[in-house]
Amino acid sequence: MLSAPLAAHTACEAAKLDFARIFRGQFTLSQSTELAIDGYRISELGDDWFLHHCRSIPFARLNASSGGFAGLLLGIAVDGDGTLVGDGYTLSGDFESFATHAAGRFVAFDAQGAVYADPTGSMGVVYDANTRTVASTPLMCINRPLIDNPRFDVDAVQAGRGSYALGHTRDAFVCGVMPNHRLGLNSFALSRFWPKADAGFPLDTPERTIADMGQRLSSVISAIAKSNTTLLPLTGGRDSRNLAAAAKPHLAHIDHSYTFVSNWQGQIDAEVAEQLAQTLSLNHQTYASFTDTAQNRDTLSRPARRRQKTAFRLAGGFVGDANNDILDGLARKIPKGVVLRGNVMEILKANHWKRGLSQDAAHPDGHDADYAVERLAILNDGGAQTIEAFKPDYLAWKSSLPEGAQHLAYDFAFIESLLPGWQPKFYGYTRNFLVNPFNDRAIIAACMRLPVAERRANTYNDALLAHLAPELVDIPFTPDLKIARSSAA
Repeated sequence: MLSAPLAAHTACEAAKLDFARIFRGQFTLSQSTELAIDGYRISELGDDWFLHHCRSIPFARLNASSGGFAGLLLGIAVDGDGTLVGDGYTLSGDFESFATHAAGRFVAFDAQGAVYADPTGSMGVVYDANTRTVASTPLMCINRPLIDNPRFDVDAVQAGRGSYALGHTRDAFVCGVMPNHRLGLNSFALSRFWPKADAGFPLDTPERTIADMGQRLSSVISAIAKSNTTLLPLTGGRDSRNLAAAAKPHLAHIDHSYTFVSNWQGQIDAEVAEQLAQTLSLNHQTYASFTDTAQNRDTLSRPARRRQKTAFRLAGGFVGDANNDILDGLARKIPKGVVLRGNVMEILKANHWKRGLSQDAAHPDGHDADYAVERLAILNDGGAQTIEAFKPDYLAWKSSLPEGAQHLAYDFAFIESLLPGWQPKFYGYTRNFLVNPFNDRAIIAACMRLPVAERRANTYNDALLAHLAPELVDIPFTPDLKIARSSAA
């Protein structure tokens, strides 16, 4: 059984960092009666499980529809009817149905003995079957030194030149709870619960799909913003613009929008963002570490940047280094609250599909497994080395998809492997709670029912924007402005 100190404590002590600050927003689920984590709350799950969770994480006790205790939830979840899940929430059906239809960033713990990640694993959850422990990140799951996973180049992954995929983590014995799989607390085995065995994804009417998608996205944002201080990042890209468009009916509940500027492109992002905010009458703020030249950068000192980098690595489970918003100190300038993100929206562009297959099904079965393995960005060298090492794992994972979802393996690899490989970075943002409103199985399934070639052409990104906020359509995007200015130079 697990006991303190956890590896997270040991690592913080070695780095002279404050555990309470670095591992703010994390958790450990264990049967051990010997485990104690200073500053963490303990909530019982059934008779013999104890959830140790930081008091800063949104928390809810869930009630069964028939009365009695159903389970626990950490994070922010919006149910299928658009209601924010709060403490004392009562399920309208069974627990798995609730977990299936919820949107947001959360981990759900069924009192009957199962753990569910959110639709893309944006609130990371890992487990060690040897000690029967579930936790947020590897260092919160073990009380021993990390045992590096020999199948990965851990230094390359940390530097952003690789990724832990297909349920792997940096530790050889700590695995990730893959999205759309339940972790049974009796067996400590994963089993798929979505899509159902008889599920199908037939092409749907685009107009109706876009309207339904926009309505659901807007309702998720509304539920979050009405109950939390909510911040909306704006750039010159598509994802943040579509989020702003979906938030339009609820802008009175958005504290403000903002843009980080840490390089030349960020300056263009800020110009576009200010135009978007002005059009929507949003209070907007630009936070900059970059002005005209590198000599004018306003950043943290080198020792402070090194400490931030170390802290971020520990908090996120070594899945990659911090971005400039952390290293430049920009993320510390925004108010505390919930930050809306648009990461999952790439699926609307079918970004994980092979170009030829999206148009002419060039491969005999419409699926190129070698390409799919390389697309997971597991090893820095890629190519034959990655295919040889991980193709059997990929094909075993693919076989778990029901027949009606096999033709969408590229999309499912994106949400079940690629996104969970880096989204534990969100744990490194300890001042704010990051949420993807698009992280919803109904929305994701709707995207998959749209023709792939048109998705890749941004047809439906454009259609969603035109449906939600036509006044934003003519404002240029950052890539277009970059091309125009490069041509004019």
